[in-house]
Amino acid sequence: MKVITSCSASKALNDSNMESLECYTEGDTKKHPCMVPHYCEDKICHQIGSNKKRKKVLSWPFVLRRSSASTSESSDLIDGDLKITLFEQPLAILCEEDSLPKPIMDILTILCLKGPFVEGIFRRNANEKARKELKEALNSGIEIDLESKPVHLLAVVFKDFLRGIPHLLLSSDLYQNWMAALEKQDIGDRIEEIKRVADKLPRPNLLLLKHLLCVLHHISKQSCINKMDTSNLAICIGPNLLNPDQKNIQPLEVQKQLNDNVNALVEFLIDNCYEIFGTDRSFLLCASGEDSLDRTDRKST
Repeated sequence: MKVITSCSASKALNDSNMESLECYTEGDTKKHPCMVPHYCEDKICHQIGSNKKRKKVLSWPFVLRRSSASTSESSDLIDGDLKITLFEQPLAILCEEDSLPKPIMDILTILCLKGPFVEGIFRRNANEKARKELKEALNSGIEIDLESKPVHLLAVVFKDFLRGIPHLLLSSDLYQNWMAALEKQDIGDRIEEIKRVADKLPRPNLLLLKHLLCVLHHISKQSCINKMDTSNLAICIGPNLLNPDQKNIQPLEVQKQLNDNVNALVEFLIDNCYEIFGTDRSFLLCASGEDSLDRTDRKST
């Protein structure tokens, strides 16, 4: 499989048709090459053929149109267009028509395909120079063969992308709501309350959250290989997804408890992603990948 970020994918990711980001086999991609579409958490991690309607995929880079601009304002623009970088942006700016940016779609697809078989995925660091160069390339929108990149590098850069989302993916403003939902003693009540909190997220955040949880759930099923069960994944991903909106620095003991609360929430989200967001496997990113794993397990037995 060869993933080029400028290649047009066949389907879009949207909230009502989540099937679009599927893990295709290498045979499929040979026939259709364009089908497949420091903060403290690093230290913490060391502790441990369709007939369905096609939709547009948001290509990269894209531009925001300015309806009017003075000569001085447009001196750095080309034809009145302003290019948007990939990192440190609100998802609402990066997403159009319920579609994720293509580089993010490609990275998620590769993590879904290869991540389950990579030991320490999302825990291990990557070469800092390679990390910086890949982020700069993604921001510039140049053509990149992401499939040729080390999986650990892609995982680290994806965590950087998550960390750069203003107020984070789960929204710091909703921290107390998430914690209140997690405190529900009955599992069914907890799931229902989490659904209500998730519905308060902006649509692009919810879209990315569903696909990310699917990838993490998929990876956790092969923890015997990658050594990353849901608890370990939550420890490494949690700080990138949610933090309380604090104005003052908290004592170390308090901060540790806040981190533990977030990790517990993320672990519950990974373990129960099907129950929270639906049991229709066709809308999940890794449905076909899980099918292939099931076949592999049957052969091994």
